[in-house]
Amino acid sequence: MRHRATKSVAYVAAALVVILALAACEDDPASVTTKDTLSDPLGDIAALNGYLFATNEDRSGHAGSQVDLFQFNADGVAEEQFDLALNGVGYLAACSDGEWLYLQSRGTGRLFKVSPVGEIAWVRSDPFAGAGKLACGIAYRADVDSFVVIYRNPGTTAYTTRQHGPDFAGPASPPVTNDWTLFDPAAGILAVTWLDGWLWALGLDQVGQAVVQGLRDDGSATRFLTLDDATACGLTVLDDELVAAYPDRRFETVIDEE
Repeated sequence: MRHRATKSVAYVAAALVVILALAACEDDPASVTTKDTLSDPLGDIAALNGYLFATNEDRSGHAGSQVDLFQFNADGVAEEQFDLALNGVGYLAACSDGEWLYLQSRGTGRLFKVSPVGEIAWVRSDPFAGAGKLACGIAYRADVDSFVVIYRNPGTTAYTTRQHGPDFAGPASPPVTNDWTLFDPAAGILAVTWLDGWLWALGLDQVGQAVVQGLRDDGSATRFLTLDDATACGLTVLDDELVAAYPDRRFETVIDEE
């Protein structure tokens, strides 16, 4: 499962930016660099090679490297932990194309391509995020080898999706907007994943209930599932089943009775 990422020019440039930023923090004697990654809540999750991967949501405000990549087995037991040398990225949505992990910083839309052992291959900005649109999820569609990225218009129930090709190369598809009225407009969708022709989204409904709603590829039909625990923070597909993650590092299969 361990392998080396190719050190492209983008990788080297991104690494230098991270190293210089961390070095500047460490030169400040007043900086606190204590890591709380083991006690931080989880961000989104992604499945790869039968494992679940997640990052911690850094809320410490400390300097230096504050984000780790965690590998959990199918039973939810943490087996590996890799330092991502990141800080200030907030909640990270996640997905996998079967070889790499792709992370998206909530709001800013900044994207990270990461190996299963925590090596960052590239970092990219998303020009579509901002200008009234906040990034709120990333999913991989194996059927067309493409990524679906979703954004929300703050304070509304309008969501926009765009589709990108392999490795986010080339132009994205034209944006498509749908009205997902189930979700609380203040909080918005938290994470998305793809399963059986549906884009599944996790979030809170307008009365504070955790829900997972599915939208067909053509936007013509929706369905939703309810979760017992409103703290759900991540969503992925493992062994053809939806799996939800919780901040305290629990993982539960989402039961779809249809």
